[in-house]
Amino acid sequence: MYPQLETEAEALEKATARALLPGAISKPASEAGKAPTESKWKRRLHRHVPVFQWLPLYTTEWGIDDFIAGITLGLTIIPESMACALLAGLPARYGLCSAFIGPLIYMVFGSIDKVIIGPTSLVALVSVQFTVGRPIEFAFLLTFLSGIVQIIMGTLRMGFIFEFISMPVIKAFSSATAILVIESQLKVLLGIKYLVAGLINSVGMLSSRIDESNMADLTVGICAIVFLLLLELLERVAHNENRSKTMRICCRYLSTSRNTLIVLIAGIVSFIWIQISGQVPYALSKNALATLPNFTVPSLDIVTPERSYSFWEVLKELNMGIIVIPIVGILTNISIGKLSEYWQWKSEENIDFNNFHLLFAAPKGLVDTNQELLTVGLCNMFGSCVQAMPSSGAFTRYAISTACGLRTPLANLYLGIIVLLALSYLSPYFNYIPEATLAAILICSIFTLLDFKLPLRLWRDSKRDFATWLLCFCVSVLFGVEVGLFVSIVVTALHLLFLWARPEIRVKIEQLEEMQYIRVTPGNGIYFPAINYLRERVLKACTQADFKITVVIDGQRISGMDYTAAQGISKLSSDLCRQADASSSTLLILFRFPEHLQRLIDHTDNLVFCETEGKVKEFLTQESLRNGYINLKEHIRASIDLGYKIDID
Repeated sequence: MYPQLETEAEALEKATARALLPGAISKPASEAGKAPTESKWKRRLHRHVPVFQWLPLYTTEWGIDDFIAGITLGLTIIPESMACALLAGLPARYGLCSAFIGPLIYMVFGSIDKVIIGPTSLVALVSVQFTVGRPIEFAFLLTFLSGIVQIIMGTLRMGFIFEFISMPVIKAFSSATAILVIESQLKVLLGIKYLVAGLINSVGMLSSRIDESNMADLTVGICAIVFLLLLELLERVAHNENRSKTMRICCRYLSTSRNTLIVLIAGIVSFIWIQISGQVPYALSKNALATLPNFTVPSLDIVTPERSYSFWEVLKELNMGIIVIPIVGILTNISIGKLSEYWQWKSEENIDFNNFHLLFAAPKGLVDTNQELLTVGLCNMFGSCVQAMPSSGAFTRYAISTACGLRTPLANLYLGIIVLLALSYLSPYFNYIPEATLAAILICSIFTLLDFKLPLRLWRDSKRDFATWLLCFCVSVLFGVEVGLFVSIVVTALHLLFLWARPEIRVKIEQLEEMQYIRVTPGNGIYFPAINYLRERVLKACTQADFKITVVIDGQRISGMDYTAAQGISKLSSDLCRQADASSSTLLILFRFPEHLQRLIDHTDNLVFCETEGKVKEFLTQESLRNGYINLKEHIRASIDLGYKIDID
C-alpha cells in the first residue's frame, strides 16, 4: 500500500508529543552532540542492569513489603530446593547451593520483578535424564555449560527462537512435566529406592518392586499431603472480605508458609522419635553438612576413582542436555513474564512515587528474552562454581511472591541471606526431614501446573491448536519432555512454513458497472513458496471462465514479495496468453501494488499496473469492447465519461 502523507494536524500532534518527551528540551549547540550519547549509554545501562531503574527511587514502604516477601520466599525455597535436588538424583544439600547465588545475581540483572531463581522440578526432571547413573560432577558441569550456552544465545540475540513456542505447547509441556514429576515421586512415597530415566522404565521398575513398599513412608507422605492441602484452603479465607483483617493476614501467611511448617513439624517428630527409639521406620534425607560451599570454577575434565572423563567425553555423555536445559530453563521465565510485568527504563523526571510500579512496567506479555537469557546464564555459570544444579524461575514462587505483595527484586537479597544462614547453621538438622515429606511438597507444588481446561477449549474452538497440544503432551509423557519440546517446535515451524506457502488468497468474480472480472486478493506477503499456489488458483478460475474475463490482483494487503515471486507474477501473465498473439490473451491488472514491488515485476504485453479504480474501469471497458461484451456506442460513452478521446476508424 502506498505511504500516506501526514495531515497538518497529525504532524502537529507528533511534533507536540516529541516536545513533551523527557529530555527533548532544546539544548545549546555545544551540548547538542554530547547529550544523545549520554542518553544512549544510560538507556543501555538501565536495560542490561535493571537494578539502577528502581533502586534510586526505593521507598520504606517497598522495603517492608519486600522484606516480608523475601523472608516468606526464603522459608519456602528451602524445602522446595531440597526436594528438587532429590528429584535430580542429588543430595538435598545441593538444592540449597542452587538457591542463594541465583537470586542474588537476578536481583541485579533480572528483568522480571516476580521471578525468583532457584531449583525447579521441571529443570530437575529434565536434567536427571542426562546425569542419571553418572558421577555427581556431571550435574555441576551441566549447570556450567547450560549457563555458557544461555549467555551465548543472549549475546547473539537469539531470543526470537522462543517465539516459535506457542502457548498450547508451553501448557502441554507444563502438564506433561507435572505428570512425570508426580509419577517420579510415587516411589519416594512408597519408600522404594531406584533411579531410572523415562516414564515407561520408571513405571516398569515401580510395578516390579511394589512389594518392597514401606507403609511408614506412605503414611508420612499422605499425612504431609493432607496437611499441605488443608493449609492451602486457608488462602480462600485470606480473600474473604467478611473475615477480620487479622484473621485474613494470619491465614495468608500460614498458607504461604505451609511448606516450611510441614518440614519443621516432620523434622521435630523425627528428632524426638530418634531420641526415644534410636531410629525411625521411614527414610530420611542424608548428606547434609553445616558448611558453605567453596567457590571454585568447575573443571572441564572429570576424574573419579572408577575412570576419568575428558571434556569431549563429557560432552558426549551429556549429549543434547547442554541445549535442552538452557531452553527448558528459560521457558518458565518467559511464561511468568507473560503473566507479570517487566521493568523498563523511563525518565526519572516527574515520577509519581505512589504509581512507580505502573510507570516502570511495560504491558503484560512483553519479555526481553535476550536479557533473560543473559541473566539466567550468569546465574547458572556462577552457580556451578558453588556446586549448584541448573536453576530458573518457578510458578510456585511466582504465586507466593504475588500473594506476599513483592514490590521489587530486592526481595531476592533477603531470600539469599535466609538460604545462606540455613546452609551455615541448619544443614545438620536437614538429616531429620523425611524424604516422603519432600516428595509431598513437590507433588502439591507441581499439581498446580496441570491444566486440562485449555485442551477442552481448544477442542471446541481450534482443532489445530488442540492437535499441537495433544502431540506435545503425549510425546513428552511417553518419551521425555525434551523430546516432546523438540517435536512440538518442529511441528509449529512446519505449520508456519505451510502458512507461508499457502497464504490466504481470495479469488472471486466481481462486477464493476456490469463488467465482470476475476478479483484476486492475497492476504499477506507473497514469497517464492506461495507463488505457484497463487498461479494455480488464478488459472483455475480463468479456466472456469474460459479465459474471457480480465484478472485483477489487488496488492493493497501484500506486505512483501521476493524476486522469485515477482517473476512468478510475470510468468502468470504469460500463462494467460492462450496463443502467441497477445491480442487474444487475458489481461492481467496489478491493482494498488507498491512501487518497490512494481520494479521487481517484469512487464509483458498483457500486464498493466493501476493505482485507481478509474484506471481499472478503463481497462475493463477496453477488454469488454475487444471481447464483444459491450457495443461501440457504450464504449464511446464510457470513454468520454472517463475523459479519454476515442478515435473511430
